[in-house]
Amino acid sequence: MSAGLAPAFLVASLLLCVSGAMKLRSPRTPMRALGVGEVALGAACTVHPTLGLAVAMAVAYASFGTAAVVLMRRRAACGCFGENDFPVTAGHAVASATLGTLVLAAAVAGPRGLGWVIGLPAPQAVVMLAGIAGAVYAVVLVYTVVPRAWEAWERA
Repeated sequence: MSAGLAPAFLVASLLLCVSGAMKLRSPRTPMRALGVGEVALGAACTVHPTLGLAVAMAVAYASFGTAAVVLMRRRAACGCFGENDFPVTAGHAVASATLGTLVLAAAVAGPRGLGWVIGLPAPQAVVMLAGIAGAVYAVVLVYTVVPRAWEAWERA
């Protein structure tokens, strides 16, 4: 088991929870159903990760990456974080592929959840949790703010 992959695994798990929670506000039933699935998988991987759950999450991220490529070619919005018109960029595909690869590596190494972080000495746990939260926020920005900034820059 590799402790080095635990933070990335948790970032991917929590990001799935965030994106799923945002989809729960959608007026479209299929979008809400996808959101429920994302929250459930992300929460399960955060609290009690297993090999099967980690592989399922890696497959989910691979699917997101594939969908991003298709949507990018169509110049369509993704709805990654609920009802929005964020244009899909190569950043979506790269972020999803990177997260999927890290999750798959964690699955092979033996995924670790939030209990592993909480089991660290208190100062380390606080720093680790702050870093994971910051990384989740940064990745949300990659999916949401960066595409808008990129689009604005291209128009200039």
